[in-house]
Amino acid sequence: LYLGIVYIANVMSSHSEQKRIVPYGQHVSVDGKNMNVLIQGEGEETIVLLPGYGTATPGLDFKLLIDELSPFYKVVAVEPFGYGLSDETVKERTTENMVSEVHEALQRLNINRYMLMGHSITGIYGIDYVNKYPNEVTAFVGIDSSVATQPGMDINFPSKTFAYLKKSGLLRLTMKISADPYAGLAFDEKTVEQMKMISNKNMYNDTTLNEMDH
Repeated sequence: LYLGIVYIANVMSSHSEQKRIVPYGQHVSVDGKNMNVLIQGEGEETIVLLPGYGTATPGLDFKLLIDELSPFYKVVAVEPFGYGLSDETVKERTTENMVSEVHEALQRLNINRYMLMGHSITGIYGIDYVNKYPNEVTAFVGIDSSVATQPGMDINFPSKTFAYLKKSGLLRLTMKISADPYAGLAFDEKTVEQMKMISNKNMYNDTTLNEMDH
């Protein structure tokens, strides 16, 4: 009975929150789907920001950094499929596919010369990206970036368990009773509310779980 109540509450909350999510950025057609990209600033040099694994809403999570960089650079925050306001995809989340999709989005925006700045797992993707498009990337800047040889990279995570937690509503419940990850940070209340709703929508969705399995 308890699990049934949690499940129903999750379904109702998800339906309600979907209507309250405020769009930001712009959609770019990539492989027949919409990839969301937030662009801010008009500097001569361009920085392309890529998120760490599971960052539910990169365009908003990066807001404080974007605000610091945008007076000097054109900042392009890309939300890969399954992240932020981008569509999900059934295409395998291999490094090759993810790198190719981000590149296609930038090409469609006529962004051909840029610094690549990435958090966490983007350290892995970034190496492949730089090797594949050396004439476009002027530099790679890592933000606590992952490397292939770091401990834990070969761990098999229980993706089926995570999928169950999301579908059952237990994940939402856990997030609600856990410490606020945005407490003490300089986000306004409306932005925090949006990030939490999008987190509930995206965390451990099928697309990011497929990425986890790779």
